[in-house]
Amino acid sequence: MTPSIATYDAALAPLPLLEVIRRKEAEVKRRLAAEREAAQAAQAEAERQARELVVAAEAEGRCQGEAERQAARSEAEREAAAIVVQASARAKLLQRGGEEHLEAAIARAVKLIVDR
Repeated sequence: MTPSIATYDAALAPLPLLEVIRRKEAEVKRRLAAEREAAQAAQAEAERQARELVVAAEAEGRCQGEAERQAARSEAEREAAAIVVQASARAKLLQRGGEEHLEAAIARAVKLIVDR
């Protein structure tokens, strides 16, 4: 048997400490870059959703404001119609009273002329 000659196999030898540190550093940098990219994507999506919510809220506010304006206008028109009805009834009442007074005044004038 011949004695075995020890040969250096780099694949079996442990990595130098500096190389281990460099590889770990590169792995950490890749993870950080991936997490930064994921965070940026999540932030962009959140900003997009926020913009959509703002647009939707503004549209809903306009619709709600328009509905409230229409309701207020309808209420004002109903109140105005009620005032017109009341004023018309009061005018008719005053007109009837005036006609009665006019008839009485004419009757008195006729009586004064006739009685002379």
